[in-house]
Amino acid sequence: MIRLTDILDEVIDELDEKYKPRGELGKWLRQKWVDISRKKKGGGHPPCGASAGDKERGKSGKRAYPKCRPAKAAARMSKKEKKSAVTRKRKANNVGPSPKMVSTYTKRK
Repeated sequence: MIRLTDILDEVIDELDEKYKPRGELGKWLRQKWVDISRKKKGGGHPPCGASAGDKERGKSGKRAYPKCRPAKAAARMSKKEKKSAVTRKRKANNVGPSPKMVSTYTKRK
C-alpha cells in the first residue's frame, strides 16, 4: 500500500531538484548565517536575525541590529576582527526600519 507521505516526499524532492538555485546565489542561500555580535553559552554564535534577541540588549537598552556572517567566515575571524566589525555596525547610525550595510573589514589605505 502506498502512503500519501511517501508520495509527497518524492514530489517535494523532485521540485527541490528542479527549482534549486544554482551558482553563487544558490551557494549563498544554502550557507548557515550567524550573528557575530552575540555568543552562545557553549561557544559559537546564535543564528542570524534581529528577532532572535530580546529588546534589552546592550548597555543602552536599545535593540541592536545583528552583524551577520556565514558560519565558515565567522570561524576564521579573530576576536579583534569580530569586535571591529560589530563596532562599525553599531556606529553606522542604524535609525529607521532597515539597518545600514556595513563592510565587515576596513579598507586598507
